[in-house]
Amino acid sequence: MIIDQHAAHERLKYEELKRDIEAKQPMSQMLIEPVVINMSGDEMDAYEENSETFAEMGFDCDVFGDDSLIVRGVPGDIGLGEVELFVKELIFQAKNLKKQLISEKKQCIMYSIACKSAIKANRKLSTEEMQTLVRNVLRLKNINTCPHGRPIIITMSKKELEKEFKRIV
Repeated sequence: MIIDQHAAHERLKYEELKRDIEAKQPMSQMLIEPVVINMSGDEMDAYEENSETFAEMGFDCDVFGDDSLIVRGVPGDIGLGEVELFVKELIFQAKNLKKQLISEKKQCIMYSIACKSAIKANRKLSTEEMQTLVRNVLRLKNINTCPHGRPIIITMSKKELEKEFKRIV
């Protein structure tokens, strides 16, 4: 078995977020220091049109003056240095998905939140972290892709592996 740690963690984060939102209890990580984001008029309009959706997802944001947003909390494990770019990216998505159904728009935003808060592909995990990730992924019922559709696990027999390394023909 070969597991893509980012795809696996992204799927787990997505399932957790989905469960929390359905229970109307999204997790929100309060920021040590609020982030003020300067925005264009179009971005502010897009945020205001979707502010309820952002709150449902676990964002703690408020309009701050005429052209700024103050972010006090975010869902998942988003680093302080990533907050502004992440929020702007979600606002851009919301603006571009204007004609989509609310449920489709929420789905796309949830995919992005899961992706950004998941461990990165090149991050070295401890043995314990790997074991926990594998254990949790194997508990997923009939799911073997990240929310974007990439496979989480590929399996290869010993014979297939030996063929790949030209040990057998």
